[in-house]
Amino acid sequence: MKLRMFATAAVVAAALSTPALAQVATGSVGVTASQTDVEVGGLEGDGQAYAIDGSVALKAADGWTVTLQGNAGATDGDLGDDDSFAIGAGLTYAGDDWRVGPTASYADVGGEGQWTVGAVAQKYFDTVTLSGAVNYASIDDIDADVWSLGGELRYFVTDNFRVDGGVTWAVAKVPGSDVNGWNVGVDAEYQFAGTPWSLTGGYSHAKVEDADLSSDTFTVGFRYAFGGDLKARDRSGADLGAGGNPFASGL
Repeated sequence: MKLRMFATAAVVAAALSTPALAQVATGSVGVTASQTDVEVGGLEGDGQAYAIDGSVALKAADGWTVTLQGNAGATDGDLGDDDSFAIGAGLTYAGDDWRVGPTASYADVGGEGQWTVGAVAQKYFDTVTLSGAVNYASIDDIDADVWSLGGELRYFVTDNFRVDGGVTWAVAKVPGSDVNGWNVGVDAEYQFAGTPWSLTGGYSHAKVEDADLSSDTFTVGFRYAFGGDLKARDRSGADLGAGGNPFASGL
């Protein structure tokens, strides 16, 4: 199952990065590996995850951009042994120094599906991008509704070196109770001059207050980009993320 899943994802990623598409679009394809340490009520566990993802921004009309995203991954360890995939799309309108629009995605983790709809807004300065997002998700299998609000600041040391930090608060409404959680994280990406290749790394800490659960995740990876440098990719609408949802199972 995992080999078939990654083979399919690799074909999709290769299609996104073809020279013909790179001439009319901006985006990237990446591979990541992560280590997560979890503590629940005094008990500890850990797990590993491996994923491949891709995103592309396509000009639809004057000022309008369509962003397509997708990822596939697998986890193992104390946290379970599951496959996951997610697809998403955004339609944003951009002015001279801002971007705003709706987003939607579907994710499946271990057979449980999650639909998410929301909106994202970005404000561009010379070396800084501010992003914010609000989302609503429905997880039918456990009859849960999740609302989240996130923000992110991206600082471009150079056009090929980005450092960012994000924070998200979320509440999950399940039958009989509400569960609150939050997530903070930092990430960095460095693209080698004159090449489409970059290295990525990050750390995040999440806590679900009502479940006495906390986690720490370290991530490393590499990425292939097309259509420009890191700053051009950011301003094109190819990277719409705004923080991490402690309950999220997809984009």
